[in-house]
Amino acid sequence: MRIRRDFLVDLLPSFLVGAYRRFFMWIMPTVRYAMSRRHASSTLTVLISSYEHSYVQNMRRAVGGSVLFVPIRQRHQFATPLKFIHADIFHLHFVDELGFDLEKTTALIAELKGAGVKIVWTAHDLTPHSKEPGWFDPIFAAWAAAADGVIHHSHFGETLMQQRYHFGPDTVHTVISNPYHREHSNLAVLNQRSSIEAKWGLTPTPLRIGLLGSPRVERQVMNFLRGVTLSTSHNFQVVCWSLRPSDNPPRDPRIAIAEAYQFTSDEVHERRLAICDLIALPFDPDGEMLTSGLVSDAIAMGLGLLASDWGFLKETCGDAAIACGHTPETVAECLNRLTISDVRAAKDASRTLRETRSWETAREPILKFYRSVITSPHSLS
Repeated sequence: MRIRRDFLVDLLPSFLVGAYRRFFMWIMPTVRYAMSRRHASSTLTVLISSYEHSYVQNMRRAVGGSVLFVPIRQRHQFATPLKFIHADIFHLHFVDELGFDLEKTTALIAELKGAGVKIVWTAHDLTPHSKEPGWFDPIFAAWAAAADGVIHHSHFGETLMQQRYHFGPDTVHTVISNPYHREHSNLAVLNQRSSIEAKWGLTPTPLRIGLLGSPRVERQVMNFLRGVTLSTSHNFQVVCWSLRPSDNPPRDPRIAIAEAYQFTSDEVHERRLAICDLIALPFDPDGEMLTSGLVSDAIAMGLGLLASDWGFLKETCGDAAIACGHTPETVAECLNRLTISDVRAAKDASRTLRETRSWETAREPILKFYRSVITSPHSLS
């Protein structure tokens, strides 16, 4: 069979890119692991899930050098089977990304325990955003019962996790604030605000409020936009890229952009942040979310926040947050009293928080947590 030349020309670049990624995302850590085993290295070996997730990539870069991270095989990824790995720790991140049912989860836990591998879990979620409690609650409960250590992003989140799931009496719990992504922290982009505004057809304004991120049950985006229409103030502009496809946003001249959420590149996300002064977070305080990366994104760019009464926001945002509630009425009241001096104070506080929320500041707390788990008396049976 003859293969068309133009087909090969189209196929080859994508194949090479894929090979390059497989080499660095799987083969290289596996080779380093094999060499460390051969030379009896004392380097801590951590088998880790969600290896290519941006959060995990940032964590690996921060802690790398002191820890050898090896990816676990999971859905849509190519990695070393667990049976070939002799690790000190298995670090679980996003449970739903494993793609396991309860039977496979319990089998994996048994294999880890049988190999003497400690289990740690960064509690990003109380339950996945897709909800499905009948499916996921038993899986989360199984990991909770098996966990030797858990990283929480707030004391608020730790309380919710321990109310929902049963952990062992010797499980090590620690709170490490969610650091900001390097990909969303280039302050130089703030100087491009005028050119970005012009490119996107936006009129300059001294106060722009952004609604970003994928839709969540807890994120009351439409309530915020309705609050805009109730407000009597005309000293602000709103840009929104966070709607559901089925949402019918209100029309108001102060709402310059109201678009359905679409996945976008880090560069575009960073530009969206750069043209905003405040990021609105109208989360339902009674929801099931433990954390939001949007807080870290806003702090990474030194932006203020309009925050609801959600416990995570109250604990982690400090003076960078201006209270706005999550109903149309509370949002309107907030917008009516909002002043430029309020915004400046929130942005100043955000810049101060930024100094304590980098991955560099998280390095030692993570290593200390790993060491404490290794020496924990938690049963491996």
